[in-house]
Amino acid sequence: MPAMGEARLPFFDPSQARGPRRGPDVGQDVTGEVLAHGADRADAGRGRAPLTVSALILRIKGALADAFPQTVAVVGEISNFKLHSSGHMYFRLKDASSAIDVALWRQHAERLKFSPADGLEVVVEGRVDVYDVRGQLQLYAERMTPKGAGALELAFRQLREKLQREGLFDPAAKVAIGRFPRAVGIITSASGAAIRDIRRTLLRRWPAVRAYLLPVLVQGEGAAEEIARAIAATDAAAGRLGIDTIILARGGGSLEDLWAFNEEIVARAIFAARTPIITGIGHETDVTIADLVADLRAATPTAAAVAAVPDAAEVARHVETLHKRLHRSTVESLRAARVDLEAILRSVIFRDPAWRVRTSQQHLDELSHRLRAAQADLAADCRRYLEPLAGRLAALHPAALAERARGMSDRLTGRLAWALGGLSKRAGDALAAVQARLASASPVHHLRLARQQIDAARRHLEALSYRNVLARGYSVTRDRDGEILRSVAQVVHGQEIRTELADGSIDSRVTQTDKAEEPKTGKKGTSNRSPQLFDE
Repeated sequence: MPAMGEARLPFFDPSQARGPRRGPDVGQDVTGEVLAHGADRADAGRGRAPLTVSALILRIKGALADAFPQTVAVVGEISNFKLHSSGHMYFRLKDASSAIDVALWRQHAERLKFSPADGLEVVVEGRVDVYDVRGQLQLYAERMTPKGAGALELAFRQLREKLQREGLFDPAAKVAIGRFPRAVGIITSASGAAIRDIRRTLLRRWPAVRAYLLPVLVQGEGAAEEIARAIAATDAAAGRLGIDTIILARGGGSLEDLWAFNEEIVARAIFAARTPIITGIGHETDVTIADLVADLRAATPTAAAVAAVPDAAEVARHVETLHKRLHRSTVESLRAARVDLEAILRSVIFRDPAWRVRTSQQHLDELSHRLRAAQADLAADCRRYLEPLAGRLAALHPAALAERARGMSDRLTGRLAWALGGLSKRAGDALAAVQARLASASPVHHLRLARQQIDAARRHLEALSYRNVLARGYSVTRDRDGEILRSVAQVVHGQEIRTELADGSIDSRVTQTDKAEEPKTGKKGTSNRSPQLFDE
């Protein structure tokens, strides 16, 4: 990139920049062809054969072509606006009582400077024709301008409102301009008056700055795209070239001449740039979208150059003022230092340096004596304070506390055992009483008592049974009738008898009887009769 005054060497060749691509021609005018065919069929309606729909549409087209001029201007309000993906625009143009469909082909829509929208009152210029597929009357627009406000003014207002909603004008997004830039990038026309004013102002105010010129188109078709590319290229090369500020400038002109700086692509390129941008476009009264997005707006290109660099004369005056202030401050500091030095030279410590040491040593001895006395007093006070605490501490010694706690625990344990024993006995008695009542009321208990009585009776019967006596070695003798023989007088010689032992019986025959002697009479009241041993 050339410095100011050298041969121009731009970042890119503007001649290679591609302008907006034009779409294919759509909606070819076939009015002449229709009129030619319409003349041959002028009598079709009077003929004997009915018309086809296509023939009717062609005759209507011919009639419209004869009745209307090639171009008509219609004013109305836009409704049902649709922008097709092909770039064509379709909408209805209406007034208070009527409406007509309008088609605006892409090659004509691309020339619009504003954005059509529902409710906008416009003037549409074009030709009236019939849409063959539907047989519908339609206006094919070639030009469209807003009614009242100009198209450029409306487009400016629409874009400004859109970008403002997106925050491109937010002051918080603007970057501060550096005070002492190393280099300045200039985006403007290489042959306009703006570059001459900027160059002259930069050389006059701050000759040390390097200036890089990026020439661009500043009006006409393709200018906005070229300006946007130049901003992006300068911002990308700013770090390598040391560019701290970018100036976007153009001389005065009409709204149409300045329109390239009102394009959305330029506004977004300025907002995306990281390098601060100063705009100086037109005159002081001219305000463009680029001015609103830029980090700083200057009224003119010259004012932009003034804002980009400091004034060398003013900086020199400021440096001179600082130099004088520094000199005065230095002189005053030296004077004060000299006064302090003379005071030191006159001081006692400077004449007798050991005086301070001797004084400090004596003061240290005094402090040491006072410290020892204070330590002794403090120790005595602490001893007097600690002696009562030692007695209290001994009383609160863990062993003493443990012994007292042990005694208290033993007493409490005895009391608790006594209380628990009493409670346990009373609870046991109550439980036994409840158990007894429950047992006495239970059928099982009655059954158990009956069983016990039966067992007792059985044991009593067994105890009284003669068989137990037999088991001890005794026997029972019976006659043939089964009567027990209790006396020898009950048997005769040759009588058969049966002797019953514990494990069986013996049959025998009486061969001899011997009667025993009568027992002697005992004490008074005692019977001499032999006791009855067996009783069935």
